[in-house]
Amino acid sequence: MRERLPELDNAPVDDLDFFADLMITGTMLGLDHTSTRPDVEEALGHDCTFEAPSGMISDFGLVEFGWWRGRADDEWAVTYFGAQTHRLPWLTGTKQIESALADRYGVFRPRLDFGELHSAVQARGFTLAELPSPNDGMIEYWEPTSRMGLLVVADPEEWEELPGTVLKMLGPENGHVYLLFQGREQAFRSYADHLLTLREPDLVAWLDRREPGAEPGRTNWWAYLRNVVARRTGHTPAQEARWRRLGFVLDRHAAERGIDTADEAAVTLIGSLTEARARGMADGLPTMDQAAERWLAATTTLAHATRLCADRPLDPDGVRLSRRLRNQIHLIQPCLPYITSAALADELRAWIELKPALLRLPIKE
Repeated sequence: MRERLPELDNAPVDDLDFFADLMITGTMLGLDHTSTRPDVEEALGHDCTFEAPSGMISDFGLVEFGWWRGRADDEWAVTYFGAQTHRLPWLTGTKQIESALADRYGVFRPRLDFGELHSAVQARGFTLAELPSPNDGMIEYWEPTSRMGLLVVADPEEWEELPGTVLKMLGPENGHVYLLFQGREQAFRSYADHLLTLREPDLVAWLDRREPGAEPGRTNWWAYLRNVVARRTGHTPAQEARWRRLGFVLDRHAAERGIDTADEAAVTLIGSLTEARARGMADGLPTMDQAAERWLAATTTLAHATRLCADRPLDPDGVRLSRRLRNQIHLIQPCLPYITSAALADELRAWIELKPALLRLPIKE
């Protein structure tokens, strides 16, 4: 089913509203990484999508979406999206800002200043966290709930731009966990090889000895370890199954140790079960119905989520919950064909139909 884009109201806004709302909600004109390619093109224009080594890119001017699919019959999925703000000087100078953006936000500034954007984000009740940057002369930030990232000029000689100029606003960002463990890939691969040989009591003891005791290092350590295990493959189906089952074990322990909340753990389980079924490895694992019921028990009520679609203005907590729900609904959506209970399937469909209405504009009066 095609997603319907939200109706836009006539509330007075300007271009800084566009950038600040993109940063805190992870959406633009109701579009984000959960959107379909037809809906993105319907809102922003056709004949702007072309092939790239990474898959496909839809380049509309200021706004850009990257797409990927594993097989020819799969739907295109968003790998990144956002605003290429380094293009503002020539886009505004030649009046080539996308008409859908200009119609709603009016005239765009030729340069986006980080200080102005940061103040607008803070005024909405959000903060930006600095990330380690692999780029010389640049500072990176992100908003952890929306997972939108920022690239900001620090050294004008390196980038030939004024200090504080925002060059890119792209997401969804992972917080650069891989940079925090740069040079430790082989060590974590050795950890994974060792964990594969351990029985449950010994695995628990190993985790007790190895996991960091403080945050955010503890959560990042778990994220990197689980990512390493998820990327491991076996040379035989039996070896492959062992790696996938180790992934399930680590996910369970992450939930038990409070790394994942109950709703996050349920979504992770649903995703892992979907992949396991595709690989023919579902024997002995929870059923998809059980996993879906866990998510429904752990998340908010459908009535509350429906109110989030209608209540305006949305306070910061409402924005964060709406973003969390939209992400999670998108991730559980592929499980629907594996649900055996008709009543449970109907309940999940009601959630899926709600997804495009979450974070619809405007979020403030």
